[in-house]
Amino acid sequence: MSRRQKALVACGLAALAGTAVLGPGLSSPASAAPSLAGARAQAAAVASRVATLDARMARQDEALDQAQNRLSTLDTQLSASRRQLAATQATLAAKRTVLKQAAVAAYIQGGETGNIVQLMQGNQAQAGLRQSYLSSVADAQQGAIDSYHAALLAYQQQQARLAQQESAAQAQVSRARAARDASAAAAAAEHAELSAVNGQVAGLVAQIQQQQAQATAARLQSSLSSRLGGRASRGGSFGPGLPPPTGAGASLAVEWAQREVGKPYVYGASGPNSFDCSGLTMYVWEQAGVSLPHSAAGQWDDTTRIPVSALEPGDLVFYYSPVDHVGIYVGGGQMIIADHTGTDVRYASIYRDGLDGGGRVG
Repeated sequence: MSRRQKALVACGLAALAGTAVLGPGLSSPASAAPSLAGARAQAAAVASRVATLDARMARQDEALDQAQNRLSTLDTQLSASRRQLAATQATLAAKRTVLKQAAVAAYIQGGETGNIVQLMQGNQAQAGLRQSYLSSVADAQQGAIDSYHAALLAYQQQQARLAQQESAAQAQVSRARAARDASAAAAAAEHAELSAVNGQVAGLVAQIQQQQAQATAARLQSSLSSRLGGRASRGGSFGPGLPPPTGAGASLAVEWAQREVGKPYVYGASGPNSFDCSGLTMYVWEQAGVSLPHSAAGQWDDTTRIPVSALEPGDLVFYYSPVDHVGIYVGGGQMIIADHTGTDVRYASIYRDGLDGGGRVG
């Protein structure tokens, strides 16, 4: 669940807590209690569904990335196979031409003149010798033709296998995209419902005691301002209260990640205007001169395992098993991450469901 979603739910549930919002000694009208209880249950149910759908979309995004990588690999293999066939065809055609020319030249010019005359004008026995020679020339040509046909057949079989694999990979991409799009549509509907439910909660609370709600909001705002002021006093070039990363590459990757905060999540995007999770980490480390694959699982494979307790700024933080989500650690238990559709690149706590471990680049 995103930070914004958690905040919405938390506000709704805090509002439903009664005295915490309404103030000491105040209670909700009896007629409003059932509506509040129902709204609270509905908000909790929708928030749970939203969290489930967000996790599912992260897995589906990763599955689609991997399916597209496989399809790209097969396309490359097909192109190489076609180039190989063209070279083989040219080589065999040249050899067949040379063989044909050599056979004709050998027949017309080979040996002494007397032998040629004997082969062409001799008796029946000599005619048999001539036929044997011509047969050997034809056999050599036929061998070249057979070799060409065998190479052609092998190529056609290889092309058929690759085409079949490419078709299967394309179908897998289509299925993965359809499943991901269906989840995205469902998530959009759940987000809209969550927003509506929280709006209903806010309206019910205002009906119960608008004046007390305003006073509480003022106190919360004052408290929030104080906390933000404290953070600002501790702030540095790497975000509120966060230590700078060690190492030039990691420092540069974190700096680039901070520049991307606020840009939208778009599935399959890898910058510079939008990102998905592995697209963001790939992009910022690319600015530091390090190449990573556009896949959370691929980045897991390409980094060194480190415990969460040993994370340093610039390290990658991975989620779920098998791995299908990733962010870049910036210190202080915080990361920068492109979470899912409907959110922007942002700071977030690394401590969330599915935390699997860290990876050090380089």
